[in-house]
Amino acid sequence: MSQQHYSSEDPGAPGQPASRDAHGTHDACEPREPVQSSAEVATLIGQVAHDLRSALNGVQSWAYVLDHSLEMPPTSAQRALAGIRTGMLQQLGLIEHMEEAVALLTNDSPPQWQRVDLLAALEAAMDAARSMAQARAVNLAAVNVDSPDGTASNHAFVIDADPRRLEPLLRYLLLHCIRHARSADTVEAHLKPEAGRIRLRITESRAPSDARRDERIAVLSGFFSRRPAEGGASAPRQGTALLLARRLVETQGAHIVAEGQGCSTDGRSVCVAVSFPVHAERG
Repeated sequence: MSQQHYSSEDPGAPGQPASRDAHGTHDACEPREPVQSSAEVATLIGQVAHDLRSALNGVQSWAYVLDHSLEMPPTSAQRALAGIRTGMLQQLGLIEHMEEAVALLTNDSPPQWQRVDLLAALEAAMDAARSMAQARAVNLAAVNVDSPDGTASNHAFVIDADPRRLEPLLRYLLLHCIRHARSADTVEAHLKPEAGRIRLRITESRAPSDARRDERIAVLSGFFSRRPAEGGASAPRQGTALLLARRLVETQGAHIVAEGQGCSTDGRSVCVAVSFPVHAERG
């Protein structure tokens, strides 16, 4: 059997460094930095959002031209232009939601724990969601504090939290409940201190019967626990706001469930309950 001989100048010889091109770069055989798929997704979404906004800017420009070219536009044209403006605003809102959602879902950084007043954070989130509630004719009740004397001390609801995740968590949870409520419904929020935890309950829906309430609780429970649907069936689809809230709850170190007790003054309401640890488990 012939033996293969290597020159000391042969880059393929054992112990010799990998070859470089004229610019000093390594060849294709050298390991490269791993691809950061989450960063690529965020970059892609940012570019898509930019392209979508550019297209909407074009539509807005043509709508402006039409609006100022007609001295007395007919009623139908006025309605059409108003509909175009409303549609553009809705699309811009969806683009902003998409960008924030991707940023939150791809953020794998460890929590930056701070002492946060959960009651104050919840009230701020309700203020941010109030305009949507008014647009959908849904009432947002003041936060009910479930303490022995009905009042909250300065430190009763202070928890370890990552403010970057807590604020959107509360906001998306409220937006989901507002979207799921019927016109003239009231969304109620309750805070209750427990042993080592604080439980937040928010009214998600009101069921016409006990059976419908139990059915909704079962659907939400399966979603929160990421339990696959039985028999290979497709799991009931949930809105993006609740999907984001579930993920943010998990990254916050909290626990989310669906309940039928202590949600509101009636007995057939379903609520989403999040149990926040007062002190986070720090790695």
